Amino acid sequence: MSDSASPAPQPPPGGEREAPIPLMQRLYDSPFLLLVACTVVMFVFFTAWGLIEIMSLEPAPLP
Repeated sequence: MSDSASPAPQPPPGGEREAPIPLMQRLYDSPFLLLVACTVVMFVFFTAWGLIEIMSLEPAPLP
């Protein structure tokens, strides 16, 4: 007796893992990468803020 319904072909093992992982997912998976990214963002922000503050100062009078 033959079965007319054949089993559905299974994807090869590991086929789902071969897809590239999105960048933000890799960032959130690693606490170290998240810490580095936050540090870089804070460095750029506070450096720009400091430069803006320095440029807005009045020039010091010469003695």
